Amino acid sequence: MDVTEPRYQVGQRLHHPQFGEGLVVEVHTDRGREVLEVVFDGQLRRLSTQREWEIVDGSAPAAASRAVSVDVGEPLDAEVGGDGVEDGAPRAVFAPARDGGIRRHWHPQGDALLRHWIDNASQSQGHFDLRADAEAWAGWASADRLVSLDSLRGVERFPHQEAACFKVLRDFGGRGILADEVGLGKTVEAGIVLKEYVLRGAVRTALVLVPASLCEQWRAELWEKFELDFVVSRGPAGQWGRHPFVISSLETARHERHRKRVRGADYDMVVCDEAHRLRNHLTLGWKFLNDLNPRYLLLLTATPVQNDLRELYNLVTLVRPGTVGTFSQFRRDFLSGHDKRTPRNTPRLRRLLKSVMIRTRRADTQLTFAPRKVETLWVPQTAPERLLYRQVSEFVASAVHAEHAQPGRPHYFTLMVLQKEMGSSWASASGTLEKLAAHPDGLDSKRVHALAERARSLSEDASKLRTLLRCIAGLRGEKAIVFTQFRATQDTIVAALEAEHVPTAVFHGEMGWREKEEALERFRHHDQVLVSTEAGGEGRNLQFARIVINYDLPWNPMRLEQRIGRVHRLGQEHPVRVVNLVSRGTLEAYVLEILDRKIRMFELVVGEMEEILGAWQMQGSFEDEVFRRWTESSAPRARKRRFTELAQHLVTARKLYQQQRDSQSMLFHGANEAEEERS
Repeated sequence: MDVTEPRYQVGQRLHHPQFGEGLVVEVHTDRGREVLEVVFDGQLRRLSTQREWEIVDGSAPAAASRAVSVDVGEPLDAEVGGDGVEDGAPRAVFAPARDGGIRRHWHPQGDALLRHWIDNASQSQGHFDLRADAEAWAGWASADRLVSLDSLRGVERFPHQEAACFKVLRDFGGRGILADEVGLGKTVEAGIVLKEYVLRGAVRTALVLVPASLCEQWRAELWEKFELDFVVSRGPAGQWGRHPFVISSLETARHERHRKRVRGADYDMVVCDEAHRLRNHLTLGWKFLNDLNPRYLLLLTATPVQNDLRELYNLVTLVRPGTVGTFSQFRRDFLSGHDKRTPRNTPRLRRLLKSVMIRTRRADTQLTFAPRKVETLWVPQTAPERLLYRQVSEFVASAVHAEHAQPGRPHYFTLMVLQKEMGSSWASASGTLEKLAAHPDGLDSKRVHALAERARSLSEDASKLRTLLRCIAGLRGEKAIVFTQFRATQDTIVAALEAEHVPTAVFHGEMGWREKEEALERFRHHDQVLVSTEAGGEGRNLQFARIVINYDLPWNPMRLEQRIGRVHRLGQEHPVRVVNLVSRGTLEAYVLEILDRKIRMFELVVGEMEEILGAWQMQGSFEDEVFRRWTESSAPRARKRRFTELAQHLVTARKLYQQQRDSQSMLFHGANEAEEERS
């Protein structure tokens, strides 16, 4: 019988050859293994008891006096009574090893349990019921159920997501690649796995690595949906080791200034979103994550391989080295000549990948996405509005190309914002023009002030605002979300709707979390319209509405996709309607022409646009590219030519993305997959 007790005790002090003396503050036993939590010089570290640690004071570990297992038929030590207690205190009993092998520690109550078993002694009904209840409670966290599901808030789960979580927990040991197609909820799967390990006590510290622009969105979703309190690590000091749950960009975490502290935090689990950035084993990101080597690791990517099967090998090696052999073996067994994208011996490679990767296609889920209808409401500008738009655009272009306004110099980004505001509202643009007039720094202040005065006068009766009111009136009371990028525009819209007695809720990033929740509840149950800034486009589930009105059009298609994704997502049961308000001849009209007619963005599943932009691999952001082409050409014909070139780049990128998607479908899901599984 192998009843054991921990060999170390809380309160003991031990010596570590690297960290010095430390105090044992916790002893964990899991499946026969002991893990010590020891404080060294104010830092908490975990030590395995596979190694004997030198005790500085306190009683020596029980393993120092190793005991041997005792046969049931052997006589028990005469000094110990039938209950294993002498003088009212339990003590350990040791028998000499008959074969000179290892000796095992014998629990003081082991003799009493053996005697009960030998004498066939019965136990009371109450004792039996207590043990039965204990076994029932022990089954609460059994391997055949996800204990975290009951604690999730506002998360609509689907069978393929639960199946993926079970596979990660049972088969992958917490280390795997979640490579579902875009739009199937990889983030939810990662959140469930993380919450599962936290509830089971296997994870006490976790690091989530995401693109810098998504840090706040991840933080909000992990708290609102999974009740996991993460902090975003920013600044020179960071949060490494100070908080158990940290979110950071990969670039910040791997920076030379933070790298050592991140490693020292010794995170139990690491989740890396957009893991296709780690496909190159020569990058600092790949090397950094490989050095971390946490106990649990999840990589999230919809495109685990793009141009070279070596990329797939690198990702698999991060998660579980040796799964597909060394690279020389991988090249010999699976690469075919000079074609780096098409493997040979595909069935065998697919079987190996299934031990470390989960790839779910939309076709596998039997899920249906609600249809999406997109329409453009062309805003007829008045003659003064068209003239002012052209003159402000000319002013922006001339100021941008002046020597003092290059990127990184004063005014460059302010001028970019001004150009965006011109496509939003005159009220928003007038505020920025007034600021430039007050602090010209080389600009013609009189010219800027005159433009600001004209913009302010036009804001009182804007054509776009009238178009919006007609659109809202045509909805006949149906709920709609009006998105805008700017607070000044939001205030103007809200004032106009309230003047028309339209019940309106307001949502923006400067509101507290309680105010935000109350605004969403009012919209859900009472108000017809929600006027929201981009803060409402991040991480919020607004599927109870189906109409999205883009009062202004973001240049970044990812922003536009996020807006639509608040209502058009898994679980939406009604057709989604998207309305874009745009004036002809504006920069936004050129962007809409590219996104809608050239690459047919509105037909894509939410998330695919990001993959298309990633396939292009342009330098700088899409917004920078749009702004540069607009300011470098003033004549309509020249602008049309420049934006046609931009559209061609995106068309090529979409074709490349489709080729990658098709090749990955062949690699991860063969036509004869069922036969291969049986063979």
